[in-house]
Amino acid sequence: MGMRLALCQYQAAINDVSSNLGKIMTAVTQTRSDMYIFPEMFLTGYGADYASLSDDVQYAVDRMRLWCIEKDVAIIVGAPSYSPTGIKNSLLFITPNDLVVYDKLYLARFGIYSEKDFVTGSRPVTCSFKDMVFGLSICYDIFFPEIYRNYALSCVDINVCIAASAGPSKPYYERILPARSLENLVYTVFVNNVGNSGNLEFYGSSRLMGPLGDSLGELGDGEGILCVYVDKEVVKNARKERRHLEDRRIDINWYPDKLG
Repeated sequence: MGMRLALCQYQAAINDVSSNLGKIMTAVTQTRSDMYIFPEMFLTGYGADYASLSDDVQYAVDRMRLWCIEKDVAIIVGAPSYSPTGIKNSLLFITPNDLVVYDKLYLARFGIYSEKDFVTGSRPVTCSFKDMVFGLSICYDIFFPEIYRNYALSCVDINVCIAASAGPSKPYYERILPARSLENLVYTVFVNNVGNSGNLEFYGSSRLMGPLGDSLGELGDGEGILCVYVDKEVVKNARKERRHLEDRRIDINWYPDKLG
C-alpha cells in the first residue's frame, strides 16, 4: 500500500504568514497528492519575528486543519510553536484527525546558524497517515543517527526532514541523506528552503531517498513541487534484501558515559 507525497520547495515570505498560507493553499488546490510537505519555519519564514506572530500562526493552523478535513489530505509544515518555557522550532503534522507537533531536538548554534532563542525539544515523535508511519525531524537533527535508529526500531516507513539549510552545508547533506536511508532501510524525505533570509542563502535540492540510499527524485535550487509515490512494500523488500537491522548487537552498551 502506498501514497502520494508532494515535496513543496517554495520561498517563504519573512513575517508574512498570510502570504505563506496562500502558497500552501495553492499547492493543496492545484497539485494532486495525499500529503504536502513544506520546509523548516515555512509558515513564518526562517528568521522572522516569531514572538509577534503567534495569533497569525494559530489562525493558519486552524485553516490548514479545515483543509485537511475537507480534502482528506495531510500537511507537514515548519512553524514556531509557543509554550510557557519559550518558542520552539517545530514541525506541524496536520491530518484530518489530528495535529502532531515535533520540536527540533538539536538546535544549530555555530557558524552562520544561530538558533539560541529557541527552546529545544525533548523527544522523538512518530505518527501515521493512511497506513504509513512517519518519523519526524528538522534540519540539523539529520546529523544525530540515534534519532533515526530510534525511528527504524519503531517501524517507521518514512523519515521526514524539513530544513533551512544554506549553501555551505550542502556537501554534508549530500553525504548524510543516502546514509540515513540505507542504514535504517527507510525512505527519507528532505524538503529544504530556497531563497535567502539575512545572510543565509538556502539551496533547495529537496529530494526523496529510497530505503537502499538511492535518489528517487530531486528538485534544483528554485521553487517547485516534486510529486513522488512511496509504498510500504518497498520498505519491506529492502529489509529482506539487507538484514543489518536484524543483525544489530543488543548485548553491547553502545553509549559511553562521556566522550574520551
